[in-house]
Amino acid sequence: MGQISQTDARNLFTKRIMDVYQERIPVKRFLGMFFPGRFSPTKEVSIEVERGYEKVAVDVVRGSEGHFHSFSKSTEKIFVPPMWRGYINATELDLYDRVLGAQGTDNSRLFAALLNSVADKVMEVQKTQERAKEIQCAQVLQTGIVTLVNGDNIDFKRRAASIVDLVGAGGYWTTGATDMFAQFRAAGDFLRKFGKFAGKRFVCILGGDALSTLLANSTFLSRQNVFHMSLDSVVAPSMEVEGALYHGTLTGGPYQFELWTYPEFYDLSGTSTPYIAENYAVVIPQKPRFVYASCLVPQLAVNESGAPIAPQTGEYVYGEYIDSRKAKHDFDVQSAGLPIPVAVDQIYTMKVKA
Repeated sequence: MGQISQTDARNLFTKRIMDVYQERIPVKRFLGMFFPGRFSPTKEVSIEVERGYEKVAVDVVRGSEGHFHSFSKSTEKIFVPPMWRGYINATELDLYDRVLGAQGTDNSRLFAALLNSVADKVMEVQKTQERAKEIQCAQVLQTGIVTLVNGDNIDFKRRAASIVDLVGAGGYWTTGATDMFAQFRAAGDFLRKFGKFAGKRFVCILGGDALSTLLANSTFLSRQNVFHMSLDSVVAPSMEVEGALYHGTLTGGPYQFELWTYPEFYDLSGTSTPYIAENYAVVIPQKPRFVYASCLVPQLAVNESGAPIAPQTGEYVYGEYIDSRKAKHDFDVQSAGLPIPVAVDQIYTMKVKA
């Protein structure tokens, strides 16, 4: 095998490590698909909201002045996205001393193995941040509040009518007489009237128990026996998109709903937790007006010698730090982001069972 000097090995290691770990495959992000990414080279992000309306013109007497139309002022909302930062110490890896601690490296395979080992560890750190962002999206869709550990929770002020406990709105799906088709229509009506969504086809993301309860409901099953009407087309899981499974369609009044489940979980203090609560269903348009805003993380404008440094931009920022006193060679990942439901009334959440 070709020999790599200690100096060259360190330089190559620094240059190659970022390329290697950027190739790794991220975690599933089905909910994040509805929040397309948008990078802002600022600390804060803002949106400007002006609610639309569907008022009707009233006829006037010919020659009169007519009706004056006034418009409400738009509201600007400014958010400071939460930030994540995680790191690893490469000197703790067994291969580090073997590759970079000797006078020369006589095995390029060991060098490649070290690159991959560090890349895998850094990617695991990045995955924790990707999961945190997916949890944010889940919180927006279920409660409208992004909860933070170190900071104030971010409340997007969803309408109370958009978060419904069906026990008092037609009954839970565990009751056979419950007309869930009327409940789906109510969801479509809300998104049409308040969300101002002009389409008639929606996405419904069901928790695991919500789907099984729906399929066992006697009212639902009786309609599936009306073969010639073809109002619904509920099938076995037939397609996977970013960890979500497609289960067909269901009709509620004039609207059609795509049924999806998202059987993906995250580890919260040693407990496996689903992103979508088991007894909930979330209804949104196929392409809602949402964004995921990523912002700059704190960076120095100059290096140690005073020369200017161009800041890294993008959803993730990677850093490398060498502490000779503590004999540490750290690599970190930083990001800052927030899902923003610009059209906040384009979400309808139902608690379908106790």
